[in-house]
Amino acid sequence: MVFERKTRGSQRSRIARVIVSLAALFVLFGAPRVARAESMDLGNKPYKWDYLFPIFGDKLAAKGIKFPLPFGIGLNYAVINQDINIKNIQLAVNDSEWVDLSKVIQFDRVRSSVKGLSTRFDLWVFPFLSVYGLATWGIDTDTDVSLAEPFKLNAGASQGAYGGGFGTTAAFGAFGIFGTLDMNFTWNKVEALDKSVFGFLLTPRFGKRFKIGRNVWWTGWVGAMRQSITAGTVGSIKLDDVIGEPSDSFKGKVKNWYDNLPPGQQAIVGGIHDRIQDNPSPVIHYKLDKEIADPWNMLLGMEADLSQRFQLRAEVGFIGRTQVILGVNYRFELIKR
Repeated sequence: MVFERKTRGSQRSRIARVIVSLAALFVLFGAPRVARAESMDLGNKPYKWDYLFPIFGDKLAAKGIKFPLPFGIGLNYAVINQDINIKNIQLAVNDSEWVDLSKVIQFDRVRSSVKGLSTRFDLWVFPFLSVYGLATWGIDTDTDVSLAEPFKLNAGASQGAYGGGFGTTAAFGAFGIFGTLDMNFTWNKVEALDKSVFGFLLTPRFGKRFKIGRNVWWTGWVGAMRQSITAGTVGSIKLDDVIGEPSDSFKGKVKNWYDNLPPGQQAIVGGIHDRIQDNPSPVIHYKLDKEIADPWNMLLGMEADLSQRFQLRAEVGFIGRTQVILGVNYRFELIKR
């Protein structure tokens, strides 16, 4: 029994040493929010780490390896522009029956423009793995629609949005080059939609750190981002919020389209036609499927570590979806052993 306990203890000790060694490798090469100026320097003297996180931080400190403070809170401002594909369209006006207009309505372009703020609270559980929570606010969410069929029409709507989510970041590195893989899941409530919109982001990044001056480090990276959103959408919006008060010109376009339909199709869409013609402010109810036209785009970014606690960050996205993200981050320690 004594031998068995020693064997198990030895196995646990070896496993712990392997995990600590892996953690050390990840920290040495690091990532934008993992590695710091000191963490690449193997010449540091051993020091004491009295905090619970990151796990194995005390063992890394005993080896003289420095790592970033485990807790962080950040504020980001983003401007994002992208095209949206829409299909499987059903419409109703006021209390009319739902009508499938997928083969009737065709778009030249649907363009989404979003300006928003997000806050992020993160924790490096291990030196190579963090978890975080998000809160988001859509300051200005605009959708511009260019209709091709059944007649030409340009319309748009502005809405507010808010939401939140969570995510995780894994970091790794070799030969002085770091890599990160970030993924997050969000739910955002948009004013005109009945249900929250689910979104998923997958973002790999690769880069390198450079020292500028005595205490400032710059990090540069390239990467890619894949975004996906909930396909099914159900909502309602007043027509005058989209095109202004329905004018005689708009009603004339709807009437000309309706008059040129065969009698059988007129019977199907008659409820929609009549309510648009007779109501000064009709409510459009819609069901549709949407997808991002360019789910992948490229990224270029940089971060300045002004101190152990403060970082500034900027990132631009291009090819298909365009975006600019500016952020500030504050790091701190918490929860002693």
